[in-house]
Amino acid sequence: MKKMVEYNAPKRDYDFLLNEVLDAIPIVQNLGYSEFDKEFLSMLTEGWAEHVKEVWLPINQLGDREGLKFNNGEIKMPEEFKIAYKESVDAGWLSTSCKTEHGGMGVPIFFQTVIWAEFGTSANMALSVLPALSVGVYEVLAEHGEKELVDYFATNMASGKWSGTMCLTEPHAGTDLGMITTKAVPQEDGTYLVTGTKIFITYGEHDMTENIVHLVLAKTPDAPEGTRGISLFLVPKYMPSEWKSEGLSGVSEELNTQHNGVTCSGSEEKMGVHASPTCVMNFEQSRGWRVGDLYNGMPLMFEMMNRERLATGMMGIGLAEIAYQNALSWSKERRQGRDINGMQEPNEVADNILVHPDVRRMLLEAKVNNEGCRALAAWTGILLDQSHSNDKEEAEMATALVALFTPIVKAHFTDLGCETASTCMQVMGGAGYCTEYGVEQFYRDVRISKIWEGTNGIQALDLAGRKVTENLGKNLRHLLWPMTDFINENKNIPEMSEFNKPLHQGVRGLQQLTLLMIAEGQANPHFLAAGATDYCRYFGNVLLAYMWAKMAKVSLTKKGEPFYDAKIASARFFFKKIFPETVGLAAKVQAGHKSLMDYPVEMM
Repeated sequence: MKKMVEYNAPKRDYDFLLNEVLDAIPIVQNLGYSEFDKEFLSMLTEGWAEHVKEVWLPINQLGDREGLKFNNGEIKMPEEFKIAYKESVDAGWLSTSCKTEHGGMGVPIFFQTVIWAEFGTSANMALSVLPALSVGVYEVLAEHGEKELVDYFATNMASGKWSGTMCLTEPHAGTDLGMITTKAVPQEDGTYLVTGTKIFITYGEHDMTENIVHLVLAKTPDAPEGTRGISLFLVPKYMPSEWKSEGLSGVSEELNTQHNGVTCSGSEEKMGVHASPTCVMNFEQSRGWRVGDLYNGMPLMFEMMNRERLATGMMGIGLAEIAYQNALSWSKERRQGRDINGMQEPNEVADNILVHPDVRRMLLEAKVNNEGCRALAAWTGILLDQSHSNDKEEAEMATALVALFTPIVKAHFTDLGCETASTCMQVMGGAGYCTEYGVEQFYRDVRISKIWEGTNGIQALDLAGRKVTENLGKNLRHLLWPMTDFINENKNIPEMSEFNKPLHQGVRGLQQLTLLMIAEGQANPHFLAAGATDYCRYFGNVLLAYMWAKMAKVSLTKKGEPFYDAKIASARFFFKKIFPETVGLAAKVQAGHKSLMDYPVEMM
């Protein structure tokens, strides 16, 4: 049996989604990307797929085995990771969506958010996290920083020469950021001295880049209580020496010799992603600059956090995909038992395990959920670009849908990613549990995705308690209108009936559950909170159903070609074997909160 990890990026799937299902090229061309055509997208996709397979994938297991070295406040990364990172920087792959004036490629957002993220995560999740975070810092800075900050810091970050982090969590304050105690004291020159401790800071310390730029949530001495008093500050590990500007002061020492009071006092030992540092960071009168208006830190941080939530959702797809590919490859060679309907290969010692219905069930659940999530991710990525449209109605629609989809992408994709990686281990039996085959690493790595950027329970509460109700339910209307139109357009097409009817039932169920959650939740918030996770999964399944119905409609016009026939078969499997779980989810939501909240604590 093969033991080497395999990976082939799903390029054909993205070509199908972006050019046949979602019609991405005309959309982004209308947004100003006039030279971005199908051929350029294909070239980018092909190039990135080849790069991660040749440069990132070969060192993935090495990073898991060797991890990082923490000593006396410094973190040393595996030498192979530093070489791979530099090669990616030199090739321009880490800043595809950054503006050209800062040294980036200036391509549409969806490429980096979706295609870049999935391929990179599949090949090497631990390495992919560093540029993903840095791009998030870059985007907040480029959008909201003062011009002189942007001109200097953004250019260094877009180049990959410097990296970035976001520093939110403190030892005593997890999700409740209103409790943070990190202080930022204003100085006469316009800078601030930041003091405090932050925990769980990914890539807070490392030796992959020359400098690390931290976006830090902190409060000024006279700030209001709670989250209303939080501001956002840019704090570099090393103060830049060659940059002098009135009101934005530098220092005279050479870069990397003038430390800015930013230190690392520990790196967490984790279940997975061993070559991705998770740091305790200390700021001791560290000089920084405010980004955005005073007391506007939370909205700005949420801009970055929401992008990182989408990125985390893509981790679910990326690791589920590579787990599936390796489980399938293993299955094609594995012989065990006989087909219970009659042996298939009498001249062999046993039949191939793909004759067993349960093996097929596990593999098809993995494949079909992966492809459904990929379709929704691609749509979300295009919407991110549309949210920047000069057309007010288009921007409003896209912004509303991105807000609605973000908690679903983060929670549903990572829930499925963990389930899929675990299932793929199960397909392989004992081999799946052994490190030499690689799949158990994917499970350990993907497990953090359900926790990162706000646990999935928090995402479900955000969806049920805010995203479907804000703006008087306008976010949901922007979704229900096109889904209802699609259902009506296809209700008299016989070949679409097996997909269209269950989709119609799911959408009606979503409407009813939403009204129930709002009505009962207003009377007792425990009802809404108790049902939020099941509601989120229900919602996620309805969105995947919509994606599979759209993919089936395109594929039905090209029956007879293997790729499209497989899509039709996958859509059929989704609606027959996966989508029915919505019935049980609805029942759990309707059951309410009493069985949870009335349970005696002393008996738990």
